[in-house]
Parts: sequence; structure tokens; C-alpha cells
Amino acid sequence: MLFNSWEFLALLVATFALYYAPWSGGRHGKAWQVTVALIASVIFYGWEDPKLIGLLAISCVGNSLATGRIILHKVAGDEAKVKQWTRGAVVMNLALLGIFKYLPFIAGGLPFLPPSWVAAAQAIPLPIGISFYTFHGISMIVDVARGEVTREGDALMSKGGRFAKGIRDIGFYLLFFPQLVAGPIVKAKDFWPQIAAKRLEDIPWHQVMRALIAGYFLKVFVADNLSEQTAGLTLGPEGLAASGPLNLIPLLYAYSLQIFADFAGYSLIAIGLAAMFGYRFPINFNFPYLSTSITEFWRRWHMSLSAWLRDYLYIPLGGNRKGPGRTYVNLFLVMFLGGLWHGAEWKFALWGTLHGLLLAAERLWGRRKGEGDKGQATGTTTPPTAAGLLGSVCAWFFTFHAVTLLWLTFLMPDMASIAAFFKGILSGKTGFSGPPAFSLFFYGTAVVLYHAWGWLREHREVLAAKLLRSPLEPVLHGVMLFLIITNPGAPRGFIYFQF
Repeated sequence: MLFNSWEFLALLVATFALYYAPWSGGRHGKAWQVTVALIASVIFYGWEDPKLIGLLAISCVGNSLATGRIILHKVAGDEAKVKQWTRGAVVMNLALLGIFKYLPFIAGGLPFLPPSWVAAAQAIPLPIGISFYTFHGISMIVDVARGEVTREGDALMSKGGRFAKGIRDIGFYLLFFPQLVAGPIVKAKDFWPQIAAKRLEDIPWHQVMRALIAGYFLKVFVADNLSEQTAGLTLGPEGLAASGPLNLIPLLYAYSLQIFADFAGYSLIAIGLAAMFGYRFPINFNFPYLSTSITEFWRRWHMSLSAWLRDYLYIPLGGNRKGPGRTYVNLFLVMFLGGLWHGAEWKFALWGTLHGLLLAAERLWGRRKGEGDKGQATGTTTPPTAAGLLGSVCAWFFTFHAVTLLWLTFLMPDMASIAAFFKGILSGKTGFSGPPAFSLFFYGTAVVLYHAWGWLREHREVLAAKLLRSPLEPVLHGVMLFLIITNPGAPRGFIYFQF
């Protein structure tokens, strides 16, 4: 079920009405609201394919049971058992992910397997959002093992009704529909303390409306309209090679803006929906196309994934604590695996690998520059010089175009298509088609203005605060609502639903 569908609107209205029903404020308010949200989440996830609900149930019950045993052994002081159950639970989550997401990919690359086995493996469906709720499960298990989450401890160590309540609340964390299929990835230690009875009068409506309007605007008006043109990038090597730079370059820029609008739009919608039900989600995108380095880009883009990879993969691998050589290896490995997380195809591994190489190169360059500048820091802030501003602009220009070019490995179906794209770019053909360029400037301008607003917030805080208090914001929201209603693109699924 898509956030931009009439079915979802009907589900949302019904869920909201039941969630804040008059009796939800009583002694059993929390139980009622969590149960309503859980049922809505199951309907939301199973709408297209009810069979996949069984996989959700396995993940939920398995993680709940493992969490209970980890807490039991932690209270008893048996760290060996804690590690044993933690490893087992992490393996269970990765096994589910491996079977449904990576087994078809692995089977297709093993030439000695019988064709019937390969066909059977490749027939396994890819459950929507499996990567996201698997990562939620792993973060919960690891946080509990580290002693960072204790909320459900007593319930999961009990029997009968209290144990069932513990499983219910863990299931609510794993399945809460705003973030179920595409994040943001919310850590259990941040979510569990929020599980409580919610009141209608506590809803931050201004925050809700701001997030929902901006989110739907980016998705419905910007991303869906741009996708009608960028679909031309996936037509195959022949069509790409026969095209020319005046058509292909606008499409590449358009896809770069589209994927941001699509995923950032989803994240804003999820944040707004969660706030409607009394829960705070972390910001997932912080104006990433303002970045002046690949390192900064990954601190701004899909921030919840970057934080997850840092906390549960990069740091456990040793981070930067074991010398420069190991740091570069860790960066490469994390980005390689992060690329494969996006999809079981070599193109995603290549995308992650190239980002990893750029991150390692930046760290090496920064280390050498830092050694050369050692002792020069004064602790004071000085106005930027003309040379410094020019350097920042050049760094931004390189970063944006590096990220945009690497989206080719993310988008293209195969390496032949990537090669054909560059063949078309270098063909020298002067043919020009208006729609790609028009879509880029008409719809892409919204993303540019969105980042211009981000620059104001970061560099001209006083002016940004004045604009927020002025009538400009409600006027802009009115314009955005008008464009959402009058000029939506053809309804399409969110790009990150496939991961």
C-alpha cells in the first residue's frame, strides 16, 4: 500500500479515529492504541500480498523471544549466554534477509547449480521493506545486549499476559507502519521510551502539516513528474547510444533530483505520520546536495542508515581506532556492504564500492592536509576569504557531480547501459528533445529552492527565523497543496520500497 493512494488515506482516517477514540484515554489507553496501530500496520503491509505477513510474524516473534533471553541472561550476569543469544538472533535476521533478498542473486552466480534450483531460488519473492525491518531487529538485539535498552525487560522475563504485552510492544516497534517499509531506521533505545498512551491535544499539528505537505509535494509533484522522463534512462543500451548529450545530461540531473525528492519526500511523510500518532522520528535528510565532500554527503543523506552502519558495522569492525590502513579497509567494506544492502545486484555493490573509495581518498587527503596544518588552529572564527569561498564552491561542484554520476550505477540495469550512456554523451549528436530539459527546470527547480532554504537555515539563521514567522510559509504551503492537487505525476511506488 502506497502513502500516495486512496486506500492508504482510508486506512489512515480509520486508524486515526480508532486510535484517539474517547475510550483511548482510560487505564488501558496504551494497550488500545498500540493494538490499533499494530493491526493497521499489518493491513498496510499485507494489502498487496497477505502471504508476506507470515514473514513479519516470524521476524517479530523470533526477535522478541531472543530479546527476552538476552535480558534474562544479562540480569543473571551470564555474558557468555548473552553473546550466544545475540549472535544467534543476528544470524536469524541476516538469514531471513539472505534467503529472500540474496539467495536468488547468489544462485544465479553459481554455474554448477542445476537450472531447476536456480529457477526455484530466483522465484523467491522479495518482500517489500525486508531490509528495513531486519535492520530494526538487529539494532534492537544489539542495543539490548549492550544494556542500552531495558524497557521491556520485566515483561519479557515474565509469563502469560505480561510476556504477551512485551511481544506486543516489540512488534509495535518493528512494524509501526510509517517506517515499516522504507525507514527512517529508528533505534529501539529511541523508540521504546516513547511507547505510552497518547492524547489528541498533544499532537504537534504545525510540525505534522509542515512535514506532510513538504513530503507529498516532493513525492507527488516533483519525483513522480520527473520519473516520467527519467524512465528513458532505463530503455536499454541501443536507445542510450543513439541519443545525444543534450538529452542525456538533463535526464541524469533530473534523476539525481528525483531520487532525492522521492526518498526525502517519503521520509518527511513518515515523520509527519508518526507525529500524528505521538511518536518522534529522526530527520533522515539534511539538505544533502549542499555537501562539499562525500563524507559530508553521507552525514546528510539517509542519515538513519549512515548512523546504523556506523554504530553496528563500522565501529564494531574497529572504526578508525586501528590505524589508517584498517580505517580505509573498514570504510571500503562498510560502503561495499551498504551498496549490496540496497539491492542484490553487482551494480549496487559497484555504487557502494565507488563511494567507499571516495571516502577513503578524502580521509587520506584530509589526514595529509591535517599533518601539514598541524599547530595552525587558533580556536577562533575568521571570515572566509575569497579563496576559501572559491574552494568551497569547487568542492561542492565536485561532490554534487560525483554523487550524480554515481547514481548511474544505482539506476542502470547493467554495465552495458552505463557504457551506452557515456557513448551517447560523447557521440557529439546535436539532437534535442524539449521534455527532458523542461522537466528538469520546471520540477527540479523545487529541489534547488528547497536546498536554498537549507543554506539559509545554516548560514543566515536570523533571516531564516524571520521568514518562518512571516506569512511566507503559509503562502508557500498553499502553493504546494495547489500543485499537489492540480499537477501530480502518474502514481508510482517509492524508489526505496524495493530495498
